[in-house]
Amino acid sequence: MPQSVSQDIGAPIPNNTPHAVSVTLPTWEATVGYEEGQDWVVNKMHSGYPRFFIHSKIQELAALIELNYARDDEKTFIFPTYNVAKRCREFIKNKTKLTPCPVRIFQLSSPAPKNEDEASFRIEANIAVVFFPSSEFGLAKNYWQHAGEGISSRLAEYFLNEMRDKLTADIKDKRPGLKRNSGRSSRSSRSSRSSHSSTLNSNPTAEFSTFVEERFGRNLDVRFAKEAKKLLKQRLATSIEHNTSPDDVYLAPSGMAAIFAAHQMILNTTEGASEQKSVCFGFPYVDTLNILRKWGAGVHFYGFGDDESLDELEKRLEGGEKILSLFCEFPSNPLLKTPDLIRIHKLSAKYDFAIVVDDTVGNSSNLDILPYCDITVSSLTKIFSGDSNVMAGSYVLNKQSPRYKIFKEYLNENYEDLFWDQDAIFLERNSRDYESRSKEMNKNSLKVLKLFQDCPLIDRIYYPSVSESKKHFDALIKPGGGYGALMSIVFKEEADAVCFFNNANLSKGPSLGTNFTLVCPYAILAHFQELDEVANWGVDKNLVRLSIGLEPAAELLGVLQEALDLAKEQRDFADN
Repeated sequence: MPQSVSQDIGAPIPNNTPHAVSVTLPTWEATVGYEEGQDWVVNKMHSGYPRFFIHSKIQELAALIELNYARDDEKTFIFPTYNVAKRCREFIKNKTKLTPCPVRIFQLSSPAPKNEDEASFRIEANIAVVFFPSSEFGLAKNYWQHAGEGISSRLAEYFLNEMRDKLTADIKDKRPGLKRNSGRSSRSSRSSRSSHSSTLNSNPTAEFSTFVEERFGRNLDVRFAKEAKKLLKQRLATSIEHNTSPDDVYLAPSGMAAIFAAHQMILNTTEGASEQKSVCFGFPYVDTLNILRKWGAGVHFYGFGDDESLDELEKRLEGGEKILSLFCEFPSNPLLKTPDLIRIHKLSAKYDFAIVVDDTVGNSSNLDILPYCDITVSSLTKIFSGDSNVMAGSYVLNKQSPRYKIFKEYLNENYEDLFWDQDAIFLERNSRDYESRSKEMNKNSLKVLKLFQDCPLIDRIYYPSVSESKKHFDALIKPGGGYGALMSIVFKEEADAVCFFNNANLSKGPSLGTNFTLVCPYAILAHFQELDEVANWGVDKNLVRLSIGLEPAAELLGVLQEALDLAKEQRDFADN
């Protein structure tokens, strides 16, 4: 285990993975440096979590398109369909301070297969490009991040492979002085966290990695994509149980896109939705709250997500206020609190609001959630995949919900498959052993929990089995289910947290649910600009979050114990 773990800033996690969804930030100081935009970190960041860091293939495609089609001072974001691009355009126009703010959409397609042989490797791929004034890049990036509907890196790579020569030839025709190997576009900037930064040069290392990945068993004939999606929906339906039909399982390009789709559906099917706020119950992953704040009438935020918060919500409802929906995580990330979903369900029946539950952390192999909500949403990027090399999400309708019929009618008319075929093939392969992996992670997590409980340096441990809300988790746990793979710890002293994190010989970066243990200083990484605010909700700035993997328990415990021992030695030295 330790030998395969990269500690190089900016290295993809896993190593040598062209479409990795995590990235190495190996020290506390590097994580802070990344958030502060310090060059010694940012200049080494060649990959990152896809909704925050624009993948190099997407950057390259955007640069080519801008050189071909952009007007003066225009930038672009690329989406999988025209309808998604329209939503981005609407968001920019609604939020901009520019008057006027010209935003236009341009569509491109790659060639369709000419015959059956080509159909094994060629797809007619469509993209929709949103052009907007460069000053509004931040707004467009907000849409990309919050809604999670941007093109995947595999789609960008495929489109480049099919269209690079044509796009480059078109540039040469339009701008004869431009050389093929022209280096970075003049529009490039320091970091793709703030702007596209791309090159027209091909990357031999990346191309070789892609060749190996596709040649040696990790990619299937693209004609099987439709079957892969069918299998994914069946696999999810079977895991959820309750006679869930695969037809009630909807795939999305990311977990956040699933949450966004659920919110959009509720907004578009509820009478008086424009006047009704939603409720975010419990401290959530950051973009769930952003979606509820920025689309619709706004949000009531009950950040503690506990029984007292539910009392407060009930008083609000008794007072006559009508709410649109309640979104919650089960359990929450990173504090692992579990809401009283059974009581929430009763309130929903009485006061007529929709319930959307994100079960990413607890997952359907452990929990029986669907009967107590209208929709479950999940990031399939996480434990369902495990391999940290594909983005995906799902949302599932509860057939027993009083809203089922209207939701189903809406989706029959409006659902678009935004999930790129190659991503579906990878996810289907990754998820075949989803439930058995989940059970093994449950077992490893309990052993890690015991290790931390015995450590005098640690002040608090957040895990469903030791939480005050354990009874709410236990009420919906499946026979044979466990408490999941996510755990957070807070040290008594900041220096001990930093020492432990810096010396833990494990993968360190964003995401969770990976087959390998993944660690991050969560508040620093997710809430650096609002540390005082999140502290009010119990998220300590020194919180260390661990997603426990499949390593042999003895090896994993040994690595963690070594890091704890070093922190203890440092503490003893400081005290003396």
